[in-house]
Amino acid sequence: MAGKSVKDREAELAAVTRDVAMTEAKAGALAPYAQFATLRANRVQTVRSLAASRFDWAHGLREISRTLPDNAWLTSLNGTIAPGAGGAGGGSGAGGLRAALPVPAFEIVGCTTSQRSVSRMIARMRQVDGVQRVSLSSSEKTDTAGGASAPGGGGGGGDCRNGSDRFPKFELVVFFRAIEAPAAAAPAAAVPGAPATTTSTTSTTTATPAAAPASTPGSPK
Repeated sequence: MAGKSVKDREAELAAVTRDVAMTEAKAGALAPYAQFATLRANRVQTVRSLAASRFDWAHGLREISRTLPDNAWLTSLNGTIAPGAGGAGGGSGAGGLRAALPVPAFEIVGCTTSQRSVSRMIARMRQVDGVQRVSLSSSEKTDTAGGASAPGGGGGGGDCRNGSDRFPKFELVVFFRAIEAPAAAAPAAAVPGAPATTTSTTSTTTATPAAAPASTPGSPK
C-alpha cells in the first residue's frame, strides 16, 4: 500500500510537471504579442506628449500679421521655442532680452514712421493672443539723412530706414505664455523580455524671413 501511494504521488507530480511545461510553452508563444502591446502603448504616449507640448507657430504668425500696424514694416522675424534654440538671437540686439523667459517668443526687427509709432507697435503686439510680455531692445534713428542705403541699392543695403533720419528702427521680443506640460500617464506594465523604449522630445524652431518693402523713404508700407 505504501509503494502504491508513492507511485500515485509520482504520477500526479509528472502530470503537474507536464501541465507547467505546456503552460510555459503557450506563454512563450504569446510573449511577442504582449511585447508589441507594451511598445505600442509607450509610443502612443510619446506622440501624445509631443503633440501636447507643441507651440502653435501658425497661430502666432497669423496673430502678429493681423495686429501689425499699417505704418510698420519688418526686416526680420525669428521664432524660437526657448532661448538659444537653433542658435538664434546671437546677432541681434534683442538676443539678450530673449533669454529673459524660457518660453516661445518672436524676435522682431523692423521700422516705422516715428517713435510714437514704435510705442503703438508695442501696444499692438501686447494684443496678440497668448502674449504675456513685449520687451523693447532698441529704437533709434540715423544721425543724418542718407546714412543708410536703401534696399536694393549699392553700398550694402538692408537697413529698413531707407536712408531716412526720420524713421526709427526698432528691435523687440514678443514672449508667449509657457506651454503647459501634459499630464503624466500611468506607465505601461513591464513585460519580461520586452525591448526597452526611450522617449525623446524635440524643440521646434521657426524662422520666417521678411523682406523690406520696395518703397521710397517718404511712402512706407
